[in-house]
Amino acid sequence: MSQTLKPPPASVLIARPFERTGLPISSSEVLVNIRAQERDEKKFWSKMISAAAKQGEEVPEPCCKTLHISLCFDGTNNHEPSDSIADPICTSNVARLFHASVEKTEEGFFRYYSPGVGTVFEEIKEYLPSQTGLIGASGGEDRINWGLTRLIAALKETLKGEGQEPLSLGQTQALVESMGTNWAASVLSGGLLENGTRKRKAAIQPYEDELASLLEQRRSADEKPEILALRLYVYGFSRGAAQARTFANWLMELTRRQNGEASEYRFAGLPISIEFLGLFDTVAAVGLADSAPFAAGHMDWASGTMRLPDEDLQQACMPTGLPEDCGFLKRCVHLVSAHEQRASFPLDSIRRREKNADGTRNDKLASTYRKDAWWEYVYPGMHSDVGGGYPPGDQGKARGGQGELLSQIPLHHMYRSAFAAGAPLQVPSSALSDSEKVEEWRIMEPKTEVEFSVSEVLVTRFNAWQQQAEAGSLEEVIKREQALITAWRIDRYAGGIDKQGFYSRVKGQDMSDEKQAALKRLHAHKLAENSAAAQGKELPVLSEREQQQHEADLKLVGGTDAYTRINTNKTFEPALDDRQLRSAAAEFKRDYTRSWGVLEDTFKAGGVLNLLLGGTVYLMNEEDEAQEYAELYKNGTERNGELFVRGVIANGQQALVELFDEQVHDSRAWFMNSSGLGEREPFTDYFRYRLVHFDNESNKRLSVLAKGGRVVGVGIALASVGLSVKKRNPRYLLGLFLPSLATPVLTGRPGLPDFPEISAFDPLTGIALPMMQGMEAVRAFTQNPGDILAMLDAMPLPVPLTEQTAITPDLQTIFKAAEAAKAVKTTKDSGDMSGLLGQAMDLMDKDDPKPGLPPPGWLDQAKGMAKELTG
Repeated sequence: MSQTLKPPPASVLIARPFERTGLPISSSEVLVNIRAQERDEKKFWSKMISAAAKQGEEVPEPCCKTLHISLCFDGTNNHEPSDSIADPICTSNVARLFHASVEKTEEGFFRYYSPGVGTVFEEIKEYLPSQTGLIGASGGEDRINWGLTRLIAALKETLKGEGQEPLSLGQTQALVESMGTNWAASVLSGGLLENGTRKRKAAIQPYEDELASLLEQRRSADEKPEILALRLYVYGFSRGAAQARTFANWLMELTRRQNGEASEYRFAGLPISIEFLGLFDTVAAVGLADSAPFAAGHMDWASGTMRLPDEDLQQACMPTGLPEDCGFLKRCVHLVSAHEQRASFPLDSIRRREKNADGTRNDKLASTYRKDAWWEYVYPGMHSDVGGGYPPGDQGKARGGQGELLSQIPLHHMYRSAFAAGAPLQVPSSALSDSEKVEEWRIMEPKTEVEFSVSEVLVTRFNAWQQQAEAGSLEEVIKREQALITAWRIDRYAGGIDKQGFYSRVKGQDMSDEKQAALKRLHAHKLAENSAAAQGKELPVLSEREQQQHEADLKLVGGTDAYTRINTNKTFEPALDDRQLRSAAAEFKRDYTRSWGVLEDTFKAGGVLNLLLGGTVYLMNEEDEAQEYAELYKNGTERNGELFVRGVIANGQQALVELFDEQVHDSRAWFMNSSGLGEREPFTDYFRYRLVHFDNESNKRLSVLAKGGRVVGVGIALASVGLSVKKRNPRYLLGLFLPSLATPVLTGRPGLPDFPEISAFDPLTGIALPMMQGMEAVRAFTQNPGDILAMLDAMPLPVPLTEQTAITPDLQTIFKAAEAAKAVKTTKDSGDMSGLLGQAMDLMDKDDPKPGLPPPGWLDQAKGMAKELTG
């Protein structure tokens, strides 16, 4: 496991006891919030008064305003428009904060919402739900760039009386498309052809210049109201939190203006700042193949952008007289999960080391948080128990409705923190006295108030957890808390899940295989209808046999009303709580009782990892994983004795155990047994600590496998590389006596290599790729993977595979397959499939695939498309 960092890192904060609602309860609280939003105007007037006083004059209150923009990036598979009308509703905390955000454009208040990756988002041309979005966060970069376009949209809306037209859907889509980067082209060109910073600047600059010119003309003509500044309030959950952090960095980069050696930040000539950044459990993970034994790294767009914008350098105060103009990111609150364990959901903490003057991290100083500006709190439960999104009743939990969802507690914390920072949030009418009135548009709608409900039983159970939680570094807190949930699982999972109340509520309630198949077909058909309608094409025509199947499916699921309710904004996901919990309990029990079969091999061979999504990919260390198993086994068993006495809840532990029984979900149970995606993360289990990144450090030793599609050790540059890793099974490094085998297991590393066997190949042909020698230093396991990434960046790029560099028969075959795949994609994108198969075969010179290998995937695709054309 992790080595002790010296000097020791700063402590993370334990969630505060829930003593009162996070919503305001008095008029005075509301007025303080409103005054915070008006401070720019008051400061501007104060400056005018001072200037007039020197001339012996008086000035009336000026007509001016600041624009306040609330920007919400939702988490993976969260989609507010459809989640809000689900029964029961299952909106995330980001969506609930979006609902609570003030929108009154004529008064200068704007709010914008981005659905999570994997869901439909028309404004970036994502018309269909995407599995690659769910697994790999594809579409994340476009969502961040869409966020940048909202600055243009807000200003154009504000200036629509000055001849400006609102930013149209087509303009938004064109802007997002022009800012997007192609990571494969970036890898092959060393970043020369695909530079995101330059593309963002080139796309936005014409709009920004036009708006700046118009604003200057208004000032010169003394037109009112005068626009003073742009103040942003940004929220994000999961990969949406990673998008929010990247957005902050890209916006800072885009708006920074040098003033001597110092900086200031302006957009269209206006001062700009992020007043509040609210994050729920940041995950910036790249998507990996289901059977890959890797640790998830960062998406390309998240590489180097998870570190929050620092204010270490001297800032130039802008000559506007507005308050706090020397800073860009004012405040950040990050709420993180104590019990999430999925390997594919590593956490990105906001803790980091301060930088030296040359930009390197100062290892002599502790890894810490920016004082009085950044706060990181630990909350109980899984990823979505913090960020929200579970409906009441899911996995038999929170059956009493929205108020029993564990995520309600962090929702109130985030509202309270943002409200204190001046965020424009609606308020309940009960907070206002008869003598204190505010504008109607500041009053929270009743349905939004329901989304903020909290039950007394939830408060009691949460506070029981809070009382037992101990402060420490994030690494230490995670260790203690994951021992706690292991202790609970020993009784509830290993002790027999059939006896548990939460399981009895879902037992036998899974959707039947027949209904699953029917709904899957209906979902696909409805998607086809939506796609055709979006493209202005005729609706799909069913054959007689297909029509019969369609009618039978409709009858099985409940008719046309049920068909209408099918949510095509997300991928189809049937209710399988019974199977998922039962499988999870069986897996935990097997590992806790060490009932591993005799047929399990010393080695585990990883499946294919196709690096189509770019990003950074790490490899875990098996010896560390073995140590984690041993620690969690020992500490979980000890804590189980504190919670239970001979299978009965111990005195004083009732409320704490009930929190896990009735509120805390099992994210891994769903993830490991989710329909349509197969079993995932088979190379990990419940006896693993969560991987945590701290800027360029981590709590575990990692080995860098790939960055931005560039695979460590591969001697040529390809747009796609397959990897196979053969690593030792951590269980064989434990030195355990297994009752099921009646023999001791291998200990240490007798006859086993020190480093996993790694091979690279071309996914299209299966041919092995040439590997470079002398890469030991780059591949070393380290808790400072950022240093290795910097070393990798400094190394010469591999030679791109071209017709000239394909100097061996194998490389020539790979090159031809890649060209054929391009032809398939180009033809598919153009919609003209005529001659496709001929093009593909010509590129391959009619050669057969390498003997003994399956036909390349591109060839099957080409044949299928040609058959569709002739049909």
